[in-house]
Amino acid sequence: METEQARQLLGFGEDEPAQAVFKEESRLLKSAQGVAYLEIGLLMALLVGIDYLIGDLDGFAGVNPSPYWIPVILISVQYGVFEGLVSAFLASILSLGSALGGPILDDAMVHGFDVALRDGIGGDFTSFNNEDYLIAWQYAAEPLLWLIVALMVGLLRERLRQRNQQLARDLRETREREAVLSNAYEQLLHTKEHLEIRVAGQLKTVFTLYQAAKAIEKLGPGEVLIGIADLVRAVMQPTKFSLYLLNGSVLEAVTNDGWDDDDVYARVFDSTSALFQEVVGRRRIMSVVNTADERLLAGEGILAGPLTSVDTGEVVGMLKIEKLGFLDLHVSSLENFRILSEWVGTAFANARRFRKAQGNMYFNDDRTLLSDTVYRQHSKFMKVLGENLGFDVTAVQLKAEGVDVLHQSRRQAVVKAIGDVVTHHMSPMVQAFEYRQSGREFALILPTVNSTASGAEVADHIAKAIMHYLKEAGIEGVNIAATAKSIYARPDAPEDGASQGTPILSAGQG
Repeated sequence: METEQARQLLGFGEDEPAQAVFKEESRLLKSAQGVAYLEIGLLMALLVGIDYLIGDLDGFAGVNPSPYWIPVILISVQYGVFEGLVSAFLASILSLGSALGGPILDDAMVHGFDVALRDGIGGDFTSFNNEDYLIAWQYAAEPLLWLIVALMVGLLRERLRQRNQQLARDLRETREREAVLSNAYEQLLHTKEHLEIRVAGQLKTVFTLYQAAKAIEKLGPGEVLIGIADLVRAVMQPTKFSLYLLNGSVLEAVTNDGWDDDDVYARVFDSTSALFQEVVGRRRIMSVVNTADERLLAGEGILAGPLTSVDTGEVVGMLKIEKLGFLDLHVSSLENFRILSEWVGTAFANARRFRKAQGNMYFNDDRTLLSDTVYRQHSKFMKVLGENLGFDVTAVQLKAEGVDVLHQSRRQAVVKAIGDVVTHHMSPMVQAFEYRQSGREFALILPTVNSTASGAEVADHIAKAIMHYLKEAGIEGVNIAATAKSIYARPDAPEDGASQGTPILSAGQG
């Protein structure tokens, strides 16, 4: 709550608003006095005119009660003591002047002013008798009553006015307090709603972060790469970001999220670039908040940092954020970015070490396939066997392409489809292998098939067969690319490239 609102709520208003109210009341009072004097003048002029027309200007001597009571009472009731006394004083002057002035003036014009004055007042005051006093009281009684009534009624009007002013002030203060309380309630309600939204958002963020963290806690580098995007979005909430992996002395982009077609961000940074030297060489987190870092980033992003394994200290790549909300860039976000880079780097390094160790295994339980190491050994063995027994040996290399092809369910569907093709359409001599440990590449070794004569056709049949099984499994958006590679080709191979016992001729027909 603001200070001024709190002071008003507690009854301690500022001096300036109070002075403004007093000035406004003073201005209204002066305006009301001017109107009162104007009304007094108009009423008195009207009564004198009426007296002149109907009573020969005798002060309404034959009228009881006197019409001069009208302005006295009206002005006293309407405006108060001072205006009422002014009205009573003017009424007394006009009434007495009209009653006495007319006869004295006529007598003065006939006998002279001294005689008229002596006749009008009956000589000097020492010769007054009781009858003269009664006559004087008759003239003075009504003006005295006008003054008394103006005083009493005016006092009552002033009391009523003060009471109304007090009620008006109380009403104004009540409204101000009501407005302050209403504003305070609205602010409290807005704060409560904002707090509820933030709490709900934090709960959602924690849940999202937990889900994203589970996504990168995988054993394969491909699976880790898939989960990194969700983790970065959960922690940093960027609009555009990219992930680079270190390949020798070059940083190569493997993930770019939110990039537009017209973006010109570099996809490769070699060892001569300033960004490579700072991130990989010096292992620095760079931010546009720092002027020197902004110059080195050269418009390539807002944040950039090394993907470092906490366990081994090796740098496996770089995380770069190209676009981030203004309110999302603060001190804590820099620390979150550092933790995120170490988290991702450690997860990817562990997955890569596991895959390297797994490559020495004979069978990959994760994919139910023979490992890439076995493929290399078996291809050498089949080459020697083909040379000694005189038959062709061809390897068909398969690559799964499409959206989220490395997702666990989609990858397992591809592996199952390859297994179904090998089981149902090929002889037991054909075996399926993992290839290059990428998670999306596989290989088949086909004896008796010549790669030059029929390798492309056979590879196409295999790809169609795998796509057929994927379609039956309800997997959309995955494409299988197949290429044939010769392991051994006989010098005297026939034109058709395959013997009658070739086990792959019907593959892909469903």
